[in-house]
Amino acid sequence: MARKKRVVSQTRMMTVVTFFLGTEECAFPITDVHQILREAHVTRVPNVNRYVEGVFNLRGLVIPVMDLKLVLGLGVRSHSQDQRLLIVEINKRLVGFSVDSVGGVFEFEEKQLQAAPDVVLSKVVGRFVSGVVQHGQAITILLNTSDVVKVRKTERIASDEAVSTGVRPQV
Repeated sequence: MARKKRVVSQTRMMTVVTFFLGTEECAFPITDVHQILREAHVTRVPNVNRYVEGVFNLRGLVIPVMDLKLVLGLGVRSHSQDQRLLIVEINKRLVGFSVDSVGGVFEFEEKQLQAAPDVVLSKVVGRFVSGVVQHGQAITILLNTSDVVKVRKTERIASDEAVSTGVRPQV
């Protein structure tokens, strides 16, 4: 009796946490998201870039907090009951990102991830984007967490570009 070979497809799946920056739906890989907080008391720090909101204490750890909307040049974050603080972990370093709201978690096949069209991205914002994925009617922008965390004081980020040119980069 001949044995049938079983073909197993190796579909690689990716799970992301979605969040909103205004009307833009973005995501971080779930493996990078350490925690989502409803609120935190953020202590302002003098003489830092505009996108740095300050620091807060998370169980004895001092965590920097950045306004992700400002980092990407999407304007000022709205203050509402839906706003959240995403704590991400990259290379054993925790950083908080303020977002307008959290959408949820979804999973997709990695092959569904597409490069974002160049005409949509400015040079500054484009380096933060890993790609885009469609789910339902929405298109979600997958951000490269490690590149967003690497924003340096000396770098000219999207919010500075928008202020100097008066043009809001499109994401």
